[in-house]
Amino acid sequence: MSLSRDALPVIGLTGGIGSGKSTAASYLVSMGFAHIDADEIGRQLTRDGSPVLSVIKKTFGPEIFSDARDSHLVLDRKKTAELVFTDKKSLEIYNGIMFSEIISEIVREIDSIRKSPPEGCPGIIIDAPLLYEAGVDKLCDLVILISVDTDVRIERVCRRDGATPEEVRRRIDNQMSEEAKRAAADFVVDNSGGPEELEARLKDVAGRI
Repeated sequence: MSLSRDALPVIGLTGGIGSGKSTAASYLVSMGFAHIDADEIGRQLTRDGSPVLSVIKKTFGPEIFSDARDSHLVLDRKKTAELVFTDKKSLEIYNGIMFSEIISEIVREIDSIRKSPPEGCPGIIIDAPLLYEAGVDKLCDLVILISVDTDVRIERVCRRDGATPEEVRRRIDNQMSEEAKRAAADFVVDNSGGPEELEARLKDVAGRI
C-alpha cells in the first residue's frame, strides 16, 4: 500500500533501549497524536497459538518453545532472546519473519486511523525501537529520535529490568548505531534530563510538525 502524503501525517518515533521512548510516546499521545505501538504488535503476533509461531518453529525448531504442540504453540521468550541476541544470523532470520508481519499490521492501522481520525488528531505516531532496522521509516513522513548517552541507557535498563550490563550491551550492539540514527532522523530529542525537559522538547517538536 502506498501512503498518501496529503493525509494525516505519519511520524516515526524511535530510540534505543533505555532511551525513554515509551515515555515520549505517552507525552505525544497526551497531545492528541494517534499511537501505533510496534512492540505491542510484535507481542500480539507471537501470542500463544499465533499462526506466526508455526513459521518460527519451522525455522528454529521446537527448542525455543515451552509448548511445541502444533495445536498450541507457546514461545519461550527468554530462550528466544538468548538465541537471537547471541547469534547475528539467527537474529536476522527472526527479524525477517517478524518485520514483514509487523509492517503489514502497521499499514492496516494507519489506513484505519486515516479513514476515521480522532477529533483534533495532529498526526499518527509509529512507536518502534527498530524503526530503521525494520524499514518502518519508509512509511513515515518524518522521524523523531529520542537520544540518550549509552552508559545512561545501560544503567536505566539494568535498574528497570534487573539485567546485567553485558546483557544490555549485547542488545544495543545488535541494533543500528546511535550515530547512524541521529544522521537519519529529522528531529533528535535529548532525554538526558528530567521528564519536564523531555516534555518541553517534545512540545517544541510537535509545534514544528
